[in-house]
Amino acid sequence: MSFIWLLINDFLTDSLILIGLVVLVGLLVQKKPADQVIIGTLKTIMGVIILNTGAGVMAGVIGSYLAPLMTRAFNAQGLVPMTTSVVSLATAEYGTTVAYIIVGAFIVNLILARFTPLKYIFLAGHHFLYVAAAIAVAFASAGVFGIRAVVIGSLIAGFAYAALPAINNKFMRKITGDQPLAMGHFGATGYWLAGNAGKIFAKDQANSTENLKLPGAFSFAKEIVCAATLIIVILLAVCVTLTGYRFLETDLNVSKNVVSFILIQGITFGAGLTILLQGVRMMVAEILTAFEGIASKIVPNAVPALDCPVVFPYAPNAVLIGFVSATVAGILTSIVFGFAVGVAVVPPVIEFFFMGGAGGVFGNSQGGVKGAILGGAIQGVLFIILPYCYFAACGSILAAHSFTVVDPDFVWSGLIANGIGRILSGF
Repeated sequence: MSFIWLLINDFLTDSLILIGLVVLVGLLVQKKPADQVIIGTLKTIMGVIILNTGAGVMAGVIGSYLAPLMTRAFNAQGLVPMTTSVVSLATAEYGTTVAYIIVGAFIVNLILARFTPLKYIFLAGHHFLYVAAAIAVAFASAGVFGIRAVVIGSLIAGFAYAALPAINNKFMRKITGDQPLAMGHFGATGYWLAGNAGKIFAKDQANSTENLKLPGAFSFAKEIVCAATLIIVILLAVCVTLTGYRFLETDLNVSKNVVSFILIQGITFGAGLTILLQGVRMMVAEILTAFEGIASKIVPNAVPALDCPVVFPYAPNAVLIGFVSATVAGILTSIVFGFAVGVAVVPPVIEFFFMGGAGGVFGNSQGGVKGAILGGAIQGVLFIILPYCYFAACGSILAAHSFTVVDPDFVWSGLIANGIGRILSGF
C-alpha cells in the first residue's frame, strides 16, 4: 500500500508532475518536434514552480506574521479553518480510502470530459488530496468505510472536478477575453456567488477596478506590486499597534526595529506576488498550446481547469480590493458569528488573499469596483460560516480537534458525503 500511496501522491497530487505530464502528452499527440516537446514541458513545470514559489513567499508573510498578529489583535481564538490539518488526520487514519478516492475521482473526471458536455480537466493537483481527505473524514464520521466510501467518494469528487469549472465558464470567458481557460478550484461556488452578486451593479460594469484613477501622489499604487506592498504594510502596522511590539518579540521572535520589520515584510509580500504572476503567465502560455493537441486527439474540446491565481493577471487591482474586502468581512463575521453561535472561527488570512482576491476578480467582471468589493466580502463571510458547518457535521471525529476545512466546495463535498453516509448507516 505504501508504494501505491507514494505513486498516487507523486503523479496525481503533485501539480508539477500532473501538469507536466498533461503538457507532455498534449505536445506529443500534436507530433511536435522533440525540442519543442522538451522546451514546452520544462517551461510549464518551471512556471508552476515559479508560481508556487511566489505563493509560498506570500503565504510565509501572512502565515508567520500577519495571521497571528490579526488573531491576537482581534482576540480570535477558537475553531481554526486549516484544510491541511484535516488532510493529516485523514491520511493517518483513513489513508487507503483517501488514496483510492484520488484515483477513482480522476478517472471519473476523464470519463465525464470524454463523453459528456463537461469538457473540463481539473489540474489543481493538491485539491485531489484535499477533497479526498474531506470526503473520507465525512464518511467516517457517519460510520461508512471501505468500498462504499471509495466508490461514492470518487463519484462525488470526480463530478466536482468537471462541474465546478462549468458553473463559472461564462465568467471565465469574460475575465480572460474568451481564452479557453477554466477555474479549477474548490472555491468555485464562492466565485459563482461573487460573479452573480456583481450583476447587482451591472450599470457600473464599465467602472472596472483596472480603470481606477488615483491622485498623482498615489499613482504608484496603480502598480499591483506596490499596491500589495502598501496594503500589507498598513495591515501589519495596524495589528502591531493593537497587539504591542512585545508580542512580536516574545511570540513571533522578531528582533528587528518595528518599522524595518513592517516595511521588509510588506516588500517581501510584493516580491512574492511578482514571482507568482510571472509563473502564472509562463504556465498558461504553455498549457494553452498543449491543450490544442489534447482537445483534438484525446478529449474533444477539452479545457484546462487551473488554480485560482490564474485569474490574477487579468484584474490585479480587483485582487487587492477583494483581499481587503474579504479580510474586513471575515473579521466582522467571525465576531458576530462567535456571539451568535458561541464558537469563534479564526479568520483564515491566507485564504482571504487568494480566494478573496479571486472573488474580487469575478465580482469586478460583472459589476466593476462595487462588484469587486461585494465579491470579496462574500468570500470572507463564507470562510467563517461554512467551515463551522463541516466541523459540526463531522463532530464525532473532529470534536477532539479544533480544526476544519476552509474552501467552500470542500465543505459542500464533505456535507454531501456525510449526508449520504448517514442515510446508508441508517442515521
